[in-house]
Amino acid sequence: MRVMVILNPKAGAGKAGAQERLVANTLRSLGVDFDMQRTGGPGDAMGMARAAADAGYDVVAAVGGDGTVNEVVNGIAHTGAALATIPCGTGNDFCRSVGIPIGDTEAACAAIARGRIRDVDLCRVNDRYFISCFGTGFDAAVTRLTNARSKWLRGKWNYILSVMQVILTYRAVPVTITMDGKVLDRTPLLCACMNARTYGGGMLITPDAKLDDGLFDVCLVDNISMFRFLQCFGKVMDGSHVHLKEVEMYKASHIVFECSSPQAWHVEGEAFTSDRMELTIEPRAVKVITGGE
Repeated sequence: MRVMVILNPKAGAGKAGAQERLVANTLRSLGVDFDMQRTGGPGDAMGMARAAADAGYDVVAAVGGDGTVNEVVNGIAHTGAALATIPCGTGNDFCRSVGIPIGDTEAACAAIARGRIRDVDLCRVNDRYFISCFGTGFDAAVTRLTNARSKWLRGKWNYILSVMQVILTYRAVPVTITMDGKVLDRTPLLCACMNARTYGGGMLITPDAKLDDGLFDVCLVDNISMFRFLQCFGKVMDGSHVHLKEVEMYKASHIVFECSSPQAWHVEGEAFTSDRMELTIEPRAVKVITGGE
């Protein structure tokens, strides 16, 4: 098994860069046949991952956060190469989903050496692939602020602080949402379309989501008052928000968002804008190295 390790030295406020020697020494001690490359900026991981897959590497390992994982997924999509993850980023939510320990680089390397593979769904929004989470509106504004602050605060507390700040200024806009032919007209304060169960550094936004069922789990909160939103928000930590009357939960394999002007949206921690977002899913189309003994 040949492994290409792609390390984003800036991920996790430089944590990934600081782990480079430990990653290399641990993989070497485990007898893993690997090469390593460092990214220099946005988009590098995607190109490196594609080149590695084309060169015949069996596994491409992302050392960084969810954004680095997303780039690697876009590079290896439909190539047959497997994804491995060594979490060193802000949220690390996909790693949680596949049982890779957070904060234990040696254990993540050991998972690569074991080579236990699981097939998970490959998701797509417009022309970009993802495997964990998509959000629009309020979520995207929070993501942008979270990323700006990640140099000194990481994980769910960074996300929570961003929510508290954005909630004072955010104004929801009307959106038409079509899910498997069902049309909803909403002014969503929050809408998360998930393949994984958590986002924002471990927040249990869609407790029933499965990585390999060919469906998105959607958490939708229409334009309720900010005061009520704050009352409800803490329940996201344990997933009990799904029982609130203000929260709508759906499952779908094809989702389209349409609005009158470009709005903010995010894919696995990276923010973008568009006036139309179309989500599709390919069941079990990506191979992933999982954790566990």
